[in-house]
Amino acid sequence: MKLTEILKETDKPVLLQFFAEWCGPCKMLTRIIDESVGEVTEHAYLQRIDVDQHQEISAQFHIRAIPTMVLVNQAGEVLWKHTGVMEVRDIVKEITK
Repeated sequence: MKLTEILKETDKPVLLQFFAEWCGPCKMLTRIIDESVGEVTEHAYLQRIDVDQHQEISAQFHIRAIPTMVLVNQAGEVLWKHTGVMEVRDIVKEITK
């Protein structure tokens, strides 16, 4: 999986959600986002990335802990990065700045 391929899917900013299947906090964040996914996808294209399966893109964004969310614009520039669980309203605040 490459960032350029993901960016081609949308004209919105892209929220990359880095996770692993074995990660409890990652599952919690996924559940939180899924409950209000429309609020997130209204403003950004959501792409989940399993760090165990996609090590290259994880390294590209210097993912050292999970869950980590990275918001990138269409130029691939990082607009925001956060590690840990957050409420949807706080995620939406960040992606709409």
